[in-house]
Amino acid sequence: MTLRFRRSIRIAPGVRLNLGLNGAGVSIGPRGLHVGINRRGAYASVGIPGTGVYAVHHVRTSGDSAAVAGNAWPVLAIFALVVLVASLKACA
Repeated sequence: MTLRFRRSIRIAPGVRLNLGLNGAGVSIGPRGLHVGINRRGAYASVGIPGTGVYAVHHVRTSGDSAAVAGNAWPVLAIFALVVLVASLKACA
């Protein structure tokens, strides 16, 4: 069994300080779509708000080149498109 803890504190509109057992990070973006940085590096996260369904893409640096952890880009692209279309419809 794994014990997890996460707390998110709103610093400003669209900016959050994320606290966990293994460190802190900062994320920027609207609900369902954000980019951030934490102790593991930079990441992008896309999800469907209120469902708990989301995908995270981590960019890890090793030396001078960046490597992708996992192959989540197709899922992230689809979620980003869905969230973008939904937010555009909500604004109109």
